[in-house]
Amino acid sequence: MLKIVYAGTPEFALPCLKRINESEMEIIAVLTQPDRPAGRGMKIKESPIKKYAKDNQLSFYQPEKIDEEFTNSIKQLRPDVLIVAAYGLILPKHFIDIFTKKAFNIHASILPRWRGAAPIQRAIMHGDDQIGVTIMEVVEKLDAGNIYLINSRKRDPKLTSADYFEILAKDGANLMMQHLNNIELDKTIESKVQAEEEVTYAKKISKSEAYLNLENKAENIVNTIMSLNPFPISRTSFRQKEVKIFHAELSNIVSIENQPGNISISEDLLVATADFYIKINSIQMSGGQMLTGKEFIKNYQLKPSEKFSNV
Repeated sequence: MLKIVYAGTPEFALPCLKRINESEMEIIAVLTQPDRPAGRGMKIKESPIKKYAKDNQLSFYQPEKIDEEFTNSIKQLRPDVLIVAAYGLILPKHFIDIFTKKAFNIHASILPRWRGAAPIQRAIMHGDDQIGVTIMEVVEKLDAGNIYLINSRKRDPKLTSADYFEILAKDGANLMMQHLNNIELDKTIESKVQAEEEVTYAKKISKSEAYLNLENKAENIVNTIMSLNPFPISRTSFRQKEVKIFHAELSNIVSIENQPGNISISEDLLVATADFYIKINSIQMSGGQMLTGKEFIKNYQLKPSEKFSNV
């Protein structure tokens, strides 16, 4: 029976932890980040992984950093494998080295593309045709370990980052269980070195990226909107108020003769960009409720002379 240490923090890390806990393998310790303030009230909040560990009587630890003392305390448990999924703390070599059957990470990209903090969002923002998840070995360098398994799928342009967090978390759990079963059965497991010349980096999403430039091309704007849901949500301006746009799609209606931001009101809420109109499917005026494009037209009695503008 494999003795596993599991390190993760957000919702993305839950499906795999559940799958392992429901298997014959033994979770001897769960690592998750310390409780942090979150939300509007900035109340101290437990991570989803901590909550699951508590609810299922799993031993959990919340170190601020992985130092030698903490490493020794985990080493005494005689662990076999470390599984990492969106943990968020740097794992030093002295910690990685205590696992006799190595350390493995669920990374939500098709490595070596999109190493780093925001792989799902960057894949959508850049209009990648494929999106996926990789099981790789954990090494000191960021997301640079050997690749063991990859699952990729054709990206659906109607799905947001929020949708893909859920989809790829399940795909990652399936892949990791396959990998752990192979380890338990002592199968010969092949891995592949990452091609350094193909590496791209997915830097952390900043709030400043939420402000749309309607003078960009329609495809770029739609990709940005879909990538920034659930955080930080794309924004523009209407009637001198900030507006959040949660979901949009491309139309085939050319907008070259119109100013970016101009509205076309048919059944749908269409907004001009540098080349095509985009269809707004989910929108929220500051202080208002989330509405469909059709509801927005009706509730705010939009006129064709009005326009959206950059914040």
